[in-house]
Amino acid sequence: MPLNGRQIQSLIRIHRNKNRVERTHWDRWRSWYLSEYWSSESDSPSGSENLYSTNEDINIETNYPYAYIDTMIANICPTNPQVTVMARNDQLRDSARFREALINDTFRRNKLHRQLWKTATNGSICGRGFIKTLWSFNKRSVEFVVVDPRYIFFDLTAQKWEDIRYLVEVTILTKDEFKKRTKRKGKKGATYNAKVAEKANFGGFPSWLKDQVRSDTSVGQASQQVYDWVTVYEVYDFTGDGRYYHVLEDQEVPLFEGQLPYRYVRNPFSMLTFNDNMTNLGGVSDVKLISSIQERLNEIDTLELWHAHSSNPVLMVNTGLVDNPEQIITALRDATQPGSMIQLMGKANAPIRDLIGQTPVPTLTPSFQVMRERCTQIIEFILGIPAYSRGVVGVADVATEVALADTSTRTRNGRRIKSVEDTVSSLGRNTIGLYEEFLDQSTTLPLRLTGSREVLEATRESLALEDSRPDYEHPMDYDYDAVP
Repeated sequence: MPLNGRQIQSLIRIHRNKNRVERTHWDRWRSWYLSEYWSSESDSPSGSENLYSTNEDINIETNYPYAYIDTMIANICPTNPQVTVMARNDQLRDSARFREALINDTFRRNKLHRQLWKTATNGSICGRGFIKTLWSFNKRSVEFVVVDPRYIFFDLTAQKWEDIRYLVEVTILTKDEFKKRTKRKGKKGATYNAKVAEKANFGGFPSWLKDQVRSDTSVGQASQQVYDWVTVYEVYDFTGDGRYYHVLEDQEVPLFEGQLPYRYVRNPFSMLTFNDNMTNLGGVSDVKLISSIQERLNEIDTLELWHAHSSNPVLMVNTGLVDNPEQIITALRDATQPGSMIQLMGKANAPIRDLIGQTPVPTLTPSFQVMRERCTQIIEFILGIPAYSRGVVGVADVATEVALADTSTRTRNGRRIKSVEDTVSSLGRNTIGLYEEFLDQSTTLPLRLTGSREVLEATRESLALEDSRPDYEHPMDYDYDAVP
């Protein structure tokens, strides 16, 4: 049974409220990734203040989130994503070759490697990342779009991604974009119900979607303050035959209601997760696993930096034993060049050590270094990032130890590599599904083969695209495997 208006509004309201804490954590961890740690507010972690908040702050941070994510992406994401299409029927071998060329050519034109890098970054910071496969009617081709996890609500109770019952994508439209979609007399191509559209409330960019850490300082947020915005929720109901809605907030009557957007691609979203939270499909952030230790490490580093600043000795003049204290102080302050000399007029033949001295230098307890090494070991143990993998040379490890560590790292990344490959495979299947639905019978696609100057000309016939088959069911005649 499809969702009704009241159920849809309840789902949106519940997800917005429940995800508030999660979105706050994501904003904090993203700022850590950018080396923009929290300012010196009451709720900020010790040792993680913003260096530029005041002129008196002296802080230092060790950016393990970026170091790990950058290294991980280089190890698990292919620089040239490809899919191999294998036909299980000998009669379909030629069409499998054309399908493989179509998928890989689509990947190359969309620069899928960049989309995977960004999705993997979201997956590591937020616990999950999303890529949306869509059909561009202007370009008449498939496109891939990375969607911010903050803008996605979905059924977390499902056992696997293919079984989710609903998905909600939050879209923010300007006033002009919204009006273009609203039905008017004599207007073609509009889809929104005019009566429901009149209830739309235009205003500033939704505060609950803004980055709570960087929104006030980022130049990229300028457009949010210029336009009038409205929030539209695109709801995918996957129960039964499936339904698709566009709804406004607190309005049970939808702006638009119809069948799911694509006939052969039931769910156009692909999700990438690296860690299982043992509760639902939401995944676990890598940064969350080290957040408390990262804060303590920043605190130790900051205290050590403060110690270095406070250890600079300060000259002292015993004014009771000299006749010209003001001149001495001025001369000491100005004596900054080699060979500078000052004149002292001491009393009662006082030795110079009694006239001029310096403040004692505080000592740093040895446990600081021990604690810092311990924090570093814990972080590197949790994340599994050996020094050599980040380009560090000159360590005392022998070649055998490095080889063993490299093998261990590859084994540990095996699950992540397979998750990326599964995502690439799903994007390949979605590509074929969209072309099967929208490619014209008379269209010929020039496809460039990977690693070759040869060009194939593909048609519906050469691709063996069927004009009719059961909706959302991928034929069992082909296997779409990502190239390792």
